[in-house]
Amino acid sequence: MRTATFRMRIAALSLAMGALGTAGAQTVTPPAPGPLRPYVFPSVEQFQLNNGLKVILVEKHTLPVIEGRLILDAGAMREPAAKNGLASLTGRLLSEGTADMSGAEIARQMDALGAQYSTGGGFSTSFADVVALKNVFPQAMQLAAKTVISPSFPATEFIRVKNQALAAYQQSHARAAGLAADAFIRAAFDSTAPFSRPAAGTMATIGGLTRDDVVAWHRTMFAPAGATLLLVGDITPAEARSVAQQAFGGWTVTRAAMAPVVNPIRQSSGTRVILVDRPGSVQSSIVVGQAGFRATDPDYISMLALNHVLGGAVSSRLNTNLREKHGYTYGIFSGLDLRPGAGSFQMQSEVRTGATDSSLVEAIGEYRRIVTEPVPAPELGGAVNNLVSGFPNAVQSVQGLTGRLQNLIVWGLPMDFYATYRERLAAVTPDDVHRVAAGKLTPDNLVVVVAGDLSKIEAPIRARNLGTVEVWDPNGNKVR
Repeated sequence: MRTATFRMRIAALSLAMGALGTAGAQTVTPPAPGPLRPYVFPSVEQFQLNNGLKVILVEKHTLPVIEGRLILDAGAMREPAAKNGLASLTGRLLSEGTADMSGAEIARQMDALGAQYSTGGGFSTSFADVVALKNVFPQAMQLAAKTVISPSFPATEFIRVKNQALAAYQQSHARAAGLAADAFIRAAFDSTAPFSRPAAGTMATIGGLTRDDVVAWHRTMFAPAGATLLLVGDITPAEARSVAQQAFGGWTVTRAAMAPVVNPIRQSSGTRVILVDRPGSVQSSIVVGQAGFRATDPDYISMLALNHVLGGAVSSRLNTNLREKHGYTYGIFSGLDLRPGAGSFQMQSEVRTGATDSSLVEAIGEYRRIVTEPVPAPELGGAVNNLVSGFPNAVQSVQGLTGRLQNLIVWGLPMDFYATYRERLAAVTPDDVHRVAAGKLTPDNLVVVVAGDLSKIEAPIRARNLGTVEVWDPNGNKVR
């Protein structure tokens, strides 16, 4: 019955559309966007426990849900190059057991509380994250704290998680996108920069890690003075202090002071084109961009607006050109990959093998156009309005709020950054974008990486004369 009704509605809609068609084609102009609805970003409160642990609280009482995320300055950027992957491995092992609980028991207890729990380690941080209903959140947070303060790192679990990390690396490098992503950071950053290495490690470095390495890393890096506890959701300041104290107040480990991380950029006098062979690939993965961007730059907000015009949305210039106009790809986007020390600005896509060289020409052409030609006010206004109007929805959930606040901590921005975020975005002008594009972007000095079937794409790419061409193996070694 429901199927028949659905078909009748489709038929009626088709007749209506046909009637409109016979009435003559009409140009439909969408209405202009209305004024922004008022939105106030929640206030952020901060305090510190006696052991040095920083606590950041954002109250959001719309639902009886709380997220607690412990963020530790113990990411891959802090690990020795020879131990690449150690932070990631240690982070994943936190939830696999404590002195008095197995990993299975921890999982059962979290499940009984209805809590979501995860641990891990990335480039900038290691973390332990709990999401639970208000009435059980204190118990879930205390359980999570035990895995951070006194993990046991069982030998059998170490072997299992290490093997998973090795398999994940192999799977990543079986795909053109994984090959291209690793090659880009190697080419864009100096070999001494932590950002030049994949956060999860390589086959060689992961393979050399031992359980003793994990134990030593945890003992050296995990301490309250190097951690921040984010509490977001249905919780009051008094409750936040109680939860933080009960879970982490007894944590008394200390660690040495850490210097700021430096990510030196690999200097180049022109565009470099890095090719990585993936025989038989029906698509090529391309990454085009440059290093050197930080969120603390005074022009960060203008760069966000610039990016949304270039490739930050489905309706952006890159997608309109390469997808809609030429059909080279299902989608191409650009974005800022921001890290402590220095980040990067990249355009990324999977394109048809036969259109690889043409895709590069069009992508670089759009990169150059946004530098040389001012962005028309209506185009910029549409892009900025999209960013501004979508922001409240992006922080509607406790998870969305937590993610935004973590960025501020990692990037070194003030905790009230988002209080005037929409207003500052809305104030960006075409002159601002043109000034930032001309001052920051270098279309004649780019890193261009392509992973694909070189037997089909190398000659056409060389014929385009985009820059100095190099061929690398999957491990970043220059072949020719």
